[in-house]
Amino acid sequence: MPTLSPLAKFPASERDLSLVVKESVRYAQVEQLVHGLKLADLESVGHVTTYRGKPLEKGTKSLSIQLVFRSSTTTLTSEGVEDRVKQVVHQSAAVLGATLRG
Repeated sequence: MPTLSPLAKFPASERDLSLVVKESVRYAQVEQLVHGLKLADLESVGHVTTYRGKPLEKGTKSLSIQLVFRSSTTTLTSEGVEDRVKQVVHQSAAVLGATLRG
């Protein structure tokens, strides 16, 4: 039976990231890394798409993810959300060798 929860009072703030990683890196590793950061107001992280091919180097792929942030007490600011996204990008580079696809 589905669990019901009240409607959100404040809007979500969504950010999409495309991370270029080695072919051996799996989406589950990225998801685990993001959840491990315990980012404030992170509501969900999801896989959008995986791309292989030009102009990416052989042996790499682009994993596109969507991060959804929402506060239960206030509307989030762009600056606050961007700081959290930067943490994801930084840790992805440090742990998985990821680069941000431009």
